Amino acid sequence: MLLLGVDAGGSTTVAALADETGQVLGMGVAGPGNFQTWGLEAARGEVEKSIALALQNAQAKRGEIAAAYFGMAGADRPRDYELVRQLLEPIVPPQASWAFENDAFLGLWAGTKTGVGVGVICGTGTNVVGVNAQGRRLQIGGLGTLFGDYAGGAYIGELAVARSQRGFEGRGTPTILYTLILNHYGINNLLDLVDWIYEGRDLRLAELTPLVVEAAGQGDGVAREILTEVGQELGNSALTAVRRLFHPDESVSVVAMGSVFQKSRYPFMYQAFVQTLESCVYQVEPQILKLEPVAGALYGAAAQIDLAVTEEFTKRMEHSLRLFG
Repeated sequence: MLLLGVDAGGSTTVAALADETGQVLGMGVAGPGNFQTWGLEAARGEVEKSIALALQNAQAKRGEIAAAYFGMAGADRPRDYELVRQLLEPIVPPQASWAFENDAFLGLWAGTKTGVGVGVICGTGTNVVGVNAQGRRLQIGGLGTLFGDYAGGAYIGELAVARSQRGFEGRGTPTILYTLILNHYGINNLLDLVDWIYEGRDLRLAELTPLVVEAAGQGDGVAREILTEVGQELGNSALTAVRRLFHPDESVSVVAMGSVFQKSRYPFMYQAFVQTLESCVYQVEPQILKLEPVAGALYGAAAQIDLAVTEEFTKRMEHSLRLFG
C-alpha cells in the first residue's frame, strides 16, 4: 500500500511515494503544473511525468497506490477546481482514494502538523491561505497583479527591470541590478527587451529574483527596497487572513513557503515579513517551512484512507524525505 503526494507549482511539480509507515520510497520532479499558465494538457503532462518518475525511483507500480493527494497551483476559484479535477481524473490511479487542494495548503499542513494557521507562499507567484480550529478556510490572492497580488518571483523580476531602467535614466536610484539583468539576458541595453516582447518571447521574470537577492546581499539599496516592499506586502496579506479567521487571544502559526522564502541566501524579505506580522496585536508565530511542501501532500494522502499519522510516522517521513532532498 502506497501513499502518493504531489505538489504541482508554478515552476516545478514534485511527486513523492511513501508506504504506510511513512517511509518515503521514491520521488519525481517535473515541470510546472499550473494550468492557468501552461494549459490543462501541458500541466497534466508534467504531473503525470512526476508520478511516473517517482514510481520508477521507488520501483513500484501504479496499482500499489492506495491514496493520493495533490496540491495544485492555479486552484483558486470554484471554476478552477472544476478544471483541476478534469486535469487530474485521467491520471489518478483508479483504485486510489484521492483529493486535491490549492498548493499553498500543503505547506501549511507540513509546517504545523495540524493544518491550522496561515500559509504564505512566495514562489513564481504568491498566495495566502488560512484554516482555523473550526475548519473555516480562507484564500487571499493568487491571481496576479491585476487582482492585487504585489509579490511573487515574477513580480520581483518586474520590479527589478522597472527600477533598473528608472535608475539608468535618472528617474530613480542607480542600481547594480541593471548590469546583472543585462548579463542575464545577454543584451546590451535594457530596452532591448522591448524587441523580445514584440517577438512574443517569455522574459521569465521570476528567474531574476536570485539576482535581486544577490544584489541585496551586496548592499544594493534598490534591491533591498524591492525585497522589503514585497516582504511587507506578504505580511499584510497574512495579517488579513489572521484577522478574519482568529481571535487576538489565539496563538497563530504563520508558515512562509515557496522558493523565494525557502531558498533565499539573505533574509531581507523574511525580516520585513516578520516585522509586519509582529506589528499587530495578534499572537503570531512565523516560521519558514523547513520541509518540502510535498510532505503536506503525503499527510493529505494518509487522511484519505484514515491512516493514523503517529509521531513515529511523522519522524520517519520527514527523515526519509530529507534524504531525498
